[in-house]
Amino acid sequence: MKNAVLVFLICWTNFLFASVEMTRVDPQLFIHQAKVNFDSISSSNETLKQTMVKYLFDNDLIDHIGTKAYDSNAKFTNYYKQYHTLYRLIDLNSDGIPELIFNGYVAEGDDREYLQIFNSKQGIVNQIYNEIGHLLAYKIHPNTKEILLFHHQYPCCVNASHNLNRLRLINGKFQIVKRYFLGRDKDMVGPFFPKKSKFSGSFKTLNQKSKLYWSPAIVEKDAWKSRSATNVIASYDSLTVYTVLSKEKSWQFVLMKGAPMVEKNSVINPVNFTDTWIYGWMKEE
Repeated sequence: MKNAVLVFLICWTNFLFASVEMTRVDPQLFIHQAKVNFDSISSSNETLKQTMVKYLFDNDLIDHIGTKAYDSNAKFTNYYKQYHTLYRLIDLNSDGIPELIFNGYVAEGDDREYLQIFNSKQGIVNQIYNEIGHLLAYKIHPNTKEILLFHHQYPCCVNASHNLNRLRLINGKFQIVKRYFLGRDKDMVGPFFPKKSKFSGSFKTLNQKSKLYWSPAIVEKDAWKSRSATNVIASYDSLTVYTVLSKEKSWQFVLMKGAPMVEKNSVINPVNFTDTWIYGWMKEE
């Protein structure tokens, strides 16, 4: 844990004077029938929650300020008083054993949140997920009653990349469906999203090679200061599958369900998006 703390401190120092971008988005724009009331699916077993957190604390398995990772004399009562509201119990895989979920800030001066998830087997608590970002929404699988979580990883510093991961717990590991979009609070031409999305469930295929943009207009100068003159995310080949979520004049807000073409690109590296769906704007064919 000491090595992990050292790495954390180095990263924390690097980001101390950096700012995060667009940390909150409307889940209804990206997820069909997204739910956000996590209290309604959380267990009220405070004793179990406290027991699991204490196991992590006593065994030096969490690196939050106020734990033994920073002070060998740290007291659990002080830590739990500060952090207990950031923990919740949710049975993600409907097996009767709830997972422990932490989401929040772990250190003063770091404006990035962390999503950390732990499972429990025979009294032993293990971490199974640990990423920057926050818990955006969830859905309940209609057949299995599993809880599918949606994790929003927002950008920091000069970046504009947002990852929206759907997490499904299977056999102790997360199956992840990856989605992606672009957006910044400054230095980038918007708007990035429509006012409302409509999920029809229908799909289309491109008739020809087409460009995907991050805003509903063709911008050819200073679209993203110091990064890209145009607002093109990537190009897609004909027959690529996509779904339309909104329309504004001659533009469509879409979710591309195929890989972008591998071409020279100053915004993304298309090679890294073979299994990632991208949201963006496209001229109506």
